Order: sequence, then structure tokens, then C-alpha cells
Amino acid sequence: MTISGFKRAMTYLGISAVISSIAVFQTTSMAAEKPATSKSTAHKPAASGSLKVAVSLSPEVASKAKPDDVVFIFARAAQGPRMPLAVARKLVKDLPVTVTLDDSLSMTPEMKMSNAAEVIVVARVSKSGLATAQAGDLEGISEPIKAGTKAITLSISKVVEGQ
Repeated sequence: MTISGFKRAMTYLGISAVISSIAVFQTTSMAAEKPATSKSTAHKPAASGSLKVAVSLSPEVASKAKPDDVVFIFARAAQGPRMPLAVARKLVKDLPVTVTLDDSLSMTPEMKMSNAAEVIVVARVSKSGLATAQAGDLEGISEPIKAGTKAITLSISKVVEGQ
């Protein structure tokens, strides 16, 4: 298998894992959470493996989202495989929302947030309902977040182009 073929296979496997685990996460992560109140990206140190993410929808892109569009909020390792380490699923009508990403939302026992030195958090409004980014989706992406960070705020403010 070539390197590019391997990368495609890993991407496919990661996407398949996300899609197959959504039903599980939907029932476990739909608990009521405290809404986001600030656009600040201040980080507060705490125990590793758990990260509170306050997600909001920027007014600049809000008109492009429908209340029943799916919102995927996930963390992936800053270095290494792009497969999410923790995933939460919400709807646009739930925004603003705060979710806690932690090892309980991991897709495999081997790939946990507590094992990552840094993560990148993504919040994506999926126009198609699929977990992978598609042109026209809306998203917000964090800078790398160091292990031990307690909370961040993420605004969905960008339109995905040409995937």
C-alpha cells in the first residue's frame, strides 16, 4: 500500500468510526449544559483529559444555519492521526452550549484525550449531517490546546470552502 493510499484508508477509518459512534454519543452527551456567554479564548489550567468547550454561532454566519442542522464538537490530537479523541453532537438550536469533552466520549479505548499533550478543538455545523467537512459547512477551529487546560470558548465563524 502506498503512503497516499494509507492516508486515505486512515481517513476513511476515522470517518467511519465517527459516524458509527454518533448514535452512542448522542444519547450520552445530550445532557443539559451551561450556555456560552463570552467570545474570549482564555484558557484555565486544570486536570488533563477533560475540557469544557463553550460553543457559539457567530452572527456573521448565523443566517446560513438552520435550527435542526447538526453540530459536531470534537477534539483531535494536535500531532498524529486526525481521528477525533472525543466527540459531542448537538443541534444549532442548542447553541450557545457548553460541552465537556473527555475520555468518556472517546471513540476507542486507545485514543483518549488524556493521552494527548495538545488537542485541537473543532465545532462544525454540518449542512449534510455528515461528520466530515463539506463545502458550505460552518466551523470554528481552536489553536492547539495544551493538556491541563480546563475551558475554552469557540465561535463558529467560518464557512468551509472547497472540500
